[in-house]
Amino acid sequence: MNPYQMNAYALALKAVGEIIQDYDSDKMFPALGFGAKLPPDGRVSHEFPLNGNIENPYCNGIEGILEAYHQSLKTVQLYGPTNFAPVVNHVASYAAAVQDGSQYFVLLIITDGVISDMSQTKEAIVNVSMTTKRGQVSQQDGLERVQTLLIRLLPN
Repeated sequence: MNPYQMNAYALALKAVGEIIQDYDSDKMFPALGFGAKLPPDGRVSHEFPLNGNIENPYCNGIEGILEAYHQSLKTVQLYGPTNFAPVVNHVASYAAAVQDGSQYFVLLIITDGVISDMSQTKEAIVNVSMTTKRGQVSQQDGLERVQTLLIRLLPN
């Protein structure tokens, strides 16, 4: 962390967050971290609130997310492996609670490109996105779409 400039992750959060926050009326966003040893006991977590509040992981706007991110970097020890499936499933559980289509959910994952649980992540994404407005998507079709998306996002 450089106290005078944002790192690449903070820049990406700010760039994307400033655009998408305008699509949310209350500007309250749950922000989760993954791949870290948490205080006080050093247990490894792949799904923890950046603000440290398990009961209320919401941050106020992109500035609140950035503040929580910086505070989190001061308190947790970054640690592998990088597992995305727990965060994808966490967001899916939020989305599943809204059955009437009145809300939509965007999951933004910012990482260095290393995914340790690729098959579980693909499966979690497919399970979340199996139903579309046109009806059910076959699991094979869903896996092919996820594979194509991940290849575009992570060319290495």
